[in-house]
This record gives sequence, structure tokens and C-alpha cells, in this order.
Amino acid sequence: MCPFPWILMLVSLFALCYKGIVAAAVVGPTGTLHRGVVPGRPVDLTLQEEARGTAVVMACMAKIHDSKVFESHRLLFPMLRRMARAATEDGREDRTYSPEYHGGIWQVDYSDFRDTLDTRTYPQLLPIWDSIRAQFGIHKVSIRWKDLRKPLYSSLVAGMKILTVPHEIPPSIPAQAAFWKNYCNSALDKSPNDYVTAVEEVAGCQATSLDLVFALDGSASVGDNNFQLSKDFINTIIQSFTIGPDLTRVGVVQYSFSVNLELELKDHLSAAPLIQAVEEIEYDEGLFTHTGEALQYITTHSFAVENGAREVRKGVPKVSILLTDGESGDYHDVTVWSQRAQEAGITVFPVGVTNNVDQQELETMAGHAGKVYRVGWFRDLEKILTDMEESLCRAVAAVPVGSPVSADLDRDAVRHLSFIVPDVGMTFKLTLNRGQVAMYGSSVVTTPNEAIYNFTLTSGDLFLPPVSVPSQDARTTLYVSVYGLSDDSSFTLRTTEGNTTTTPPSQQQTAAHGHSSTASSFKLDPKSGPLFWCLFVYLASTTGISAYLI
Repeated sequence: MCPFPWILMLVSLFALCYKGIVAAAVVGPTGTLHRGVVPGRPVDLTLQEEARGTAVVMACMAKIHDSKVFESHRLLFPMLRRMARAATEDGREDRTYSPEYHGGIWQVDYSDFRDTLDTRTYPQLLPIWDSIRAQFGIHKVSIRWKDLRKPLYSSLVAGMKILTVPHEIPPSIPAQAAFWKNYCNSALDKSPNDYVTAVEEVAGCQATSLDLVFALDGSASVGDNNFQLSKDFINTIIQSFTIGPDLTRVGVVQYSFSVNLELELKDHLSAAPLIQAVEEIEYDEGLFTHTGEALQYITTHSFAVENGAREVRKGVPKVSILLTDGESGDYHDVTVWSQRAQEAGITVFPVGVTNNVDQQELETMAGHAGKVYRVGWFRDLEKILTDMEESLCRAVAAVPVGSPVSADLDRDAVRHLSFIVPDVGMTFKLTLNRGQVAMYGSSVVTTPNEAIYNFTLTSGDLFLPPVSVPSQDARTTLYVSVYGLSDDSSFTLRTTEGNTTTTPPSQQQTAAHGHSSTASSFKLDPKSGPLFWCLFVYLASTTGISAYLI
């Protein structure tokens, strides 16, 4: 008896059964989907050829920001965002993906692409390539120019091209525009004015609400002039955000031997008096640098609700920017209170000025969620302003499971939240109070959007099962971003441990790690095709009918 028909039957059986089971798992027994949930595999348009649009560019920026592959080049990250808009209108221009040109959204020429592979001429790129391989699995030896039709590839190579230039990125916008035109794509039919226009178009922050506390180093080693530069730094950041009771609030403390309260979060809820109050802060010129005591004060006092911080239910990120020009005199307290600040949901951005700071101490303060900044002199603080503002826009509010979050959102405004997934999983329930919103969840990036997410929800409930993480820290952090889709939207997001969905078991939605799917009981329907034929072939093979099939 010839075995080939049996082989063909087995292959066909596998294909039919696989197709039927997958179709049932995705659609469910009725073929209908629960309102507000889009199940399926994770969405990542940054790896899809010829993907385009602002959401795709922002997804690329989210990956780059979270991976920290360009972290030591502070002006590079904001410049990449501007380049995408200036070069191709975020890929919306028709010529972005012409048949013979593969530079992608960032329009990287072939010669520039080849330069980024030449790590002998440009050895500074070698650690960048190693980091890209570790973070994204992209290998220098296998990448081709055509791969840049994928947005993430185009963005990464554009960043590395900038690092081949023998000059630093200038901080001023006009100088950056000339830098972009001269070095990044001189053949591109664009002018420096296009870059300046792009800067204006992409400026601003979707995340409009923030509780922000500055900690100024007032020790004697700083000096009067540098203390003034520190205040200028604060006021420049203030001017980048909209100050208001429901928007951004700012507080300030000054520390040296002890901590002095300068401004509470509740003191000034409009920009002009706030800026004036910062300008009037007097320099203490104190002894020692008790950084740990400053962290303790910020954690226990500055972010207390009675002093102006928003309640957890508002979903407002809590961020502290701490400036220091040397090592702390209470290192043990730095370790202890850095941990307690993180446990309280406070993100710390330490800024180390001069070479007298301790890098390990800065990293301890920043923890996993924060970000370390280093500058050589106080006059160099302006060089980190743009990157700092971008990081503040991406700040995430840590929310315990079980604490509801309610917020009002204008169109395109966003709330960035994070949750620790319990061992028994968790359920999301999104209620629309008015208008429309879209919620995107991810375990990959901290600020998911429509171009990169594991699951999405517009209303209703969704269960996220527990996830096994092969590490010593079994906790899984899930990041959720809720975007306003109408001019005046309001939502409430409730979370509970375990599966508390209110939909019938046959229609419950579950979001598995890496994808969303429908968890339901299935009925065998002879009319459904694939499942019927799987059953038929099985019965045939066990009852002798198979003899007629040979």
C-alpha cells in the first residue's frame, strides 16, 4: 500500500484542524466579539514594511526611549522625532516608500546606511550595535538597506548615522536644522526651514497632568551663579508645561545639611506666579549634601495629598527632578529612601552635575523607572532640557490593582498608567462617562498606542491571566495608555485581582501575554467546516472507512 496518500491526509488534517482551532479561539462559538475588545496577536507596526503615520513614529520613539540604546546622547532622541516629521511628514508623503529607494520614514541614503555598518571607521557605533542586537535582535551582519522600509530599522539607523558626524548635535533649533540638512540627508529635497517647522509641529505634550517636585542642591559647593542656573533650568521646564489645578503642579525643595521647603505643589496653580516664586528662592549655601534626607522629605511630605499632590484615583504621575553636584553625605539613607520613593509610585530623575557625583548613587535613585542625567557644568543643563521634557511627557502613574482611576481627557490627551499583574491575573473594566476613549496595554513599551500594543479596549471588561516570568522578580509590569478620542471625554478604569469579568463565560475576553484571545467553550458545528472534517477523518481512520480513501 502506497504511504503517500496517508502523508497527504495527515498534512491536510493538520492544516484543517489548526485552521479550525485558531478560528474558534479567536472568534469564539458565535463569531461575535465582546464590545470594545480587539483580540488577536500583538500589534507592532514598527516592524511592518511601509507602515506610516504619527502613531508609528511615536511607537518607534517609545521603543528607542525604553531600550535606552541612545541614552548617552541626550539631543539625539528629540532630534530623531523632528527628523521624521521634516523628512516625510511621519511617512505620510507619497515618496516615502518609492520602489527604488529604501531609506524609509527617516530617508536614510544607501551611502549613509553603509557608513553605519563600518565600525572600523566609526568604532563608537560598535556598542550601539551590540545594544540594538540585545534589545531588538537586529544584527549588523544581516541587516540590509531594504530593511529600512520597516520604521524601527529606519529610525535606529538614522540615529546611528548622526553618531558618525564628527560634531556634536547643537542645542539651538536653527543650528540643528542646518546640522540635519548638511549631515543627515543633503540630497533630500528639503530645507532647514522644514526642520524648524517640524519642531513647532511636534512640540507639546499629550500627557497634560503631572505632579512635579524639584530638589535643588543648596550646598556651598554649588555657588551663587550655578544656583541661579539651576533656577533658570526649573523655570524653562515650567514654561514647557501648562500649569493648572487639573494639569501640571510644581513644588520645590532645597537641601544641603537639612531640607528647606520652598514651594508646595498646591501653592501656585498658574505659571506666572510660579515662575516668579522660583526666581525668588534664596540660596542656602549650606554644609554637606544630605541627598537621602531630601528623598525622605519628598516621599513623605511633598507628594502628600494634603500638600497638593493628586490622589491615586486621578492617575497623575509623580516625578521628582533632583539636582546634585557631588556625593551624598548619607548614602545609606539614599538607598533606603530611593526604594521607598519607588514603592510610593514616585519616579526620580537625578541630575548629576560635574564629575564629583557618584554614578552608582544616581542609578540607585533612578531605579528601573527613572532616568539618570549627567552634565559637566551647570551651564550645560540646557543640553538636557529637551530630553528631560520628553521624559516627563512619558512619565507613568503607578496604580495599585484595586484602585479605580477617573479622568477627563481632551482629544489626543492621554493618561499613562502602570500596574503590577497579580499572581492570579487581573481584570480591567473601562467605563465611558462621556465621549470616547481608547485604551492600549503593553508589557513591551511604557507608552503603548494604536501602532504598538498587546491588547486594546474601548469599553467593557477584559481579563489578563497570570504570566510566568523566568526571572527572580516574578512581578510583571503592565503599561496602559488611555487616549481621548473626542473633544471632551471622561472615563473610569477599575481593576480587580483575578477574573471578575461580568460577561457570560462563553464570551469572556482574555488577554494572554503577547496577545488577546477569547476564552470560551466551543460547540462542534458540522456546518463550520474545518472542525467537522477533523472529526470525520478521525472517525474514518478508526472505523475502517479509511480503506476507501486509499
